Amino acid sequence: MWSSSSRIAAGVCLIIVLTGVLTSSMLYAWQTKHHGNPDAEQAVTKLEQEWFADQLALNWAKLKSMIGEDFVLTESDGKLGNRESMLEGYKTESSLTSSIKMTFLATHAVAADAVIATGLDDITLRGKDGRTSHRYERFTDTWVLRDGRWQCVAEQLTLGQP
Repeated sequence: MWSSSSRIAAGVCLIIVLTGVLTSSMLYAWQTKHHGNPDAEQAVTKLEQEWFADQLALNWAKLKSMIGEDFVLTESDGKLGNRESMLEGYKTESSLTSSIKMTFLATHAVAADAVIATGLDDITLRGKDGRTSHRYERFTDTWVLRDGRWQCVAEQLTLGQP
């Protein structure tokens, strides 16, 4: 005969197992439903690549149109910013930036209207003394489809290594 503490322990174990099975089933169903949207992923990949070209070309109007009004930036030092503060930072740094290369990019459609892009940037800066340095930034961008256009609504940056 089982003691009451043994029955409680067995009940807790059963709840844990059933919760795991249910969670796994729900996750599988969600991934099956939302796994991959090649058209969305390709569109965002193209926009991520255009972002750098526009930044180097000082095409601030086009960059602004790619970034949502409600954009939230989390800088590598933890500071928060918005679309305007990010663009101002780009403008301030533009005279020192000689190149920006994306060394890695992965896009993942998590819904029909949402794509997460992660990557690593290699930003080459020229110092006032003429020397160049590299800053590597890992990023996570969140893109949403609004009125038929993809817009970046959030970005998180972390200083990285090549």
